[in-house]
Amino acid sequence: MINLSRFPSLRQPEVKTILSLLAAAVLSTACVTTPYVAPQSGPVADLAVRITAAQGQSFNLYIYDDAESCSGAKTVIDDAGKVNISATKLVADKWTTFGYFEVMGKTSCKLNFSFVPRAGHAYVLDAATGRGGCGANIVDATDAKAMFIVPLVTRSVKSAMCLPLKK
Repeated sequence: MINLSRFPSLRQPEVKTILSLLAAAVLSTACVTTPYVAPQSGPVADLAVRITAAQGQSFNLYIYDDAESCSGAKTVIDDAGKVNISATKLVADKWTTFGYFEVMGKTSCKLNFSFVPRAGHAYVLDAATGRGGCGANIVDATDAKAMFIVPLVTRSVKSAMCLPLKK
């Protein structure tokens, strides 16, 4: 609890503004990760990312180094550059786990999901915010005439952020 009597020159609205800015700064630094680096050799799959966040929302998409434990987050895309379309490559033929985090005013949405990209395939990951929260899907776009939604393993349910992989 902050004792405002020690700061008689500050008005209540100013203190709330300062505290809000401080909280935002702490939250944004808590989510800082290193950038994702696409594989330089071995079997790969292409990935295009489209994020549809409401105007003014903050978002991040990560790939975890350890797909099983959801640890070692690497940033694929975030709103720092106000860019919401990106392309990269993924290691193919092994589990890949993504984390998506979005701040919507005073609430936030976080989800983790996994799939196994296949070598030589092209995928499109769409993340969007709706009335009930945020969501993501991945489409296999290798054959533009026969695209299909890729089954994802949802790793987040309520407070559990990294459920075991269903292999």
